[in-house]
Amino acid sequence: MNPWKVLVVDDEEGIHGITRMIFRGYEFEQRPIELISAMSGAQARELLTEHPDIALALLDVVMENDDEGLQLVEYIRNQLNNRDIRVILRTGHPGYAPESQVIVNYDINDYLSKAELSASRLLTSVVVALRSFRDIKNARLQAAPSRSATPDNQLLQAVTQQLNQQIQPILKQSQRLQQMDLNPVAKDLATGLHAQHQRLQNSIGILDLTDHAAKTVPLRLTPLLDEMLSTFLPQSRHEGWLLDYRVDDALPAQIHTDPVRIRQILISAIELAMLQANGADLKLSAEPSMQPGQLRLSVTLTDGQPVFSSSPWAQQLRNHLQRLCQQLQGELAEMDESGAIHCQFPLL
Repeated sequence: MNPWKVLVVDDEEGIHGITRMIFRGYEFEQRPIELISAMSGAQARELLTEHPDIALALLDVVMENDDEGLQLVEYIRNQLNNRDIRVILRTGHPGYAPESQVIVNYDINDYLSKAELSASRLLTSVVVALRSFRDIKNARLQAAPSRSATPDNQLLQAVTQQLNQQIQPILKQSQRLQQMDLNPVAKDLATGLHAQHQRLQNSIGILDLTDHAAKTVPLRLTPLLDEMLSTFLPQSRHEGWLLDYRVDDALPAQIHTDPVRIRQILISAIELAMLQANGADLKLSAEPSMQPGQLRLSVTLTDGQPVFSSSPWAQQLRNHLQRLCQQLQGELAEMDESGAIHCQFPLL
């Protein structure tokens, strides 16, 4: 099988030797890892052009210049316009590129200090990055043929349309129930019923592979995030975990975007995070992206270690999120080893 191509960029020959030793004979999903070495940023640029299928780049920060690795990140993301390749920075000089600043200002997927780096930690970071790269590629492959008018796809679209028609009046009725003057027990039941209907509607939407035109309108994020808390409150209360959110003060109170897709992204991201949280608390975050003019929505675990799910439903959720982000001219970054799910896209 074709190997996973990993570009190692470092001006120390010893780092290349250690990396080759760690990955000698190592396979991920029955595919070997092919290390491609570059001793400078200039050589790395040539190899990136020569090998457009590189899955991961391990970049040193200080080489020809004190920030050569950071310049390479900018070259990959902005000049090559490559959003798929995963990028991990490894530095022996953290003072030149402090982690907090680099994570905020550059589109990277992990940051490792050579002084604290073990073979196990490097392996973990590489596997997480390769898994993310694989999921991005799979999502695109699965989405591409979905537009063809095969009998199976026509049947799927017909079923999806029928299910959507059936769920709409149910949603309206459960919403009306919440507005009635009910006793506390009945009101709680009505709220839970409406929450389940909203999640069911989103699940039905995963079957719909049609690229609907975006409808951009003013949207207030805080009420929408309040709605997310209500939607998942019945399950979180039953299972004993919490869902909270934070909106960055730098964001305007009102943004212009497609509210339907934003709601779908939030529900699907929370559904996926729940599969991997193993009962841990979750937090929603809305903040400006490191790229100007972009919004970043995240779902993170507040504690514990994620259980990375490979179930068919988890894969469908990943594909759905990837497709939604692409429809908004953005991207899905799922996930780092902490289990975080990040979606970012331009504010229109």
